[in-house]
Amino acid sequence: MGKTIVEKILSMKSGTDATAGDIVVAEFDIAMINDASGPLTIEIFKKMRARTVATPNRIIAVIDHYVPCPNQKVARLQQELSEFCSEFGIELVAGGEGIAHQILDELGKVIPGSLIIGADSHTITHGFLNCLSVGIGSSDMAMAMHTGSLWFKVPETIRINLSGRLKPLVSGKDVGLHILRLLGSDGANYKSIEFSGQGVSALSMDDRKTICNLMAECGAKCAIMPFDDLAKEYCEINGLDASGALEADKSCSYVNVIEIDLCSLDLLVAKPHSPTEVVELREVLGQKVDVVVIGTCTNGRLSDFEVIRSIMSKSEAPLCSETLIIPSSRKVQREITTNGIAAELLTKGAMILPPGCGPCCGSSPGVPRDNQVVLSTANRNYVGRMGNPQALIYLASPAVAISAAIKGYFVDPREMNK
Repeated sequence: MGKTIVEKILSMKSGTDATAGDIVVAEFDIAMINDASGPLTIEIFKKMRARTVATPNRIIAVIDHYVPCPNQKVARLQQELSEFCSEFGIELVAGGEGIAHQILDELGKVIPGSLIIGADSHTITHGFLNCLSVGIGSSDMAMAMHTGSLWFKVPETIRINLSGRLKPLVSGKDVGLHILRLLGSDGANYKSIEFSGQGVSALSMDDRKTICNLMAECGAKCAIMPFDDLAKEYCEINGLDASGALEADKSCSYVNVIEIDLCSLDLLVAKPHSPTEVVELREVLGQKVDVVVIGTCTNGRLSDFEVIRSIMSKSEAPLCSETLIIPSSRKVQREITTNGIAAELLTKGAMILPPGCGPCCGSSPGVPRDNQVVLSTANRNYVGRMGNPQALIYLASPAVAISAAIKGYFVDPREMNK
């Protein structure tokens, strides 16, 4: 019997013949902690009476959740993280540089065929480049830092075959939301999602990042894109070693196979209070939108802001909804500043927040008021997600979000120039 991609990677990293259901101990290539998970990881590390970090050169810490630091309590936690990194020689990325899931990519830490662990559920994002990237808990991370390896139960794999091409303005966000609509909140619980099919080649690398990011919302352990010509070009441009790229064996076993024709997808929206409560955009047209949030680790990259600019150019009016902009990294922030997108947003009334997680998880300024309707490009809209359980949070693509910001209500972006 052949192997899936996740079985191949865990076999290599554990030095065993790993198949779904096996328990293996595997060496990781990169481990990530942040200012939300790091302090608890450090606390557990100390309770274990651990005195050493096995591979500090393979660990990176990122301050991204509480940026700027909101209070004295968080300041102490960030200081503890900083001191721990200094003591053990761990790289620390300062607040304002960006969100960990964007930063690891920009720093060249995401390599095809590698095993990445992160104490954050959306570490799953990095599967866009044909690697195994999983979110883990703080206790597992403490042990991984101490030993340089971690135990894994090899997951079964769901294969999703993509065909066709997306319609104009339909994006990876809509693909991800469609998959969540199909699988529900636990339809891929502890499963690997492996993408394949000629439709993948029609998806940009940023679309692939967005899709993998969203797979955390259906319980997936990991999500892995194939290594195709576009991924190869991405590695060449960014100077990445692609020699570890893998593909599944034709004779491998899947627990489920799902067929998706990208041509059939339209603009989608996730309604409160779950990313899986997905409906067609046309079902909410005309509903008011008080606050729009554009950015985060799901849709805060340059390509997202380029889509925003193309839609903003169709209207000279100021934004009707309170609009918060969160670039996913300082690099992205510089890019939209240099090319004029930031100035256009500011001129129309948007507020640009520092690169980081911002109000997405309610950890930094941007908490909505009671009963406000929020339209966000983030990945979660659970009750209280943005810091106020009385707010109503919808999720959609940047195209849908900026269109709503311009009009003050849900509108089809394809109608903006009519």
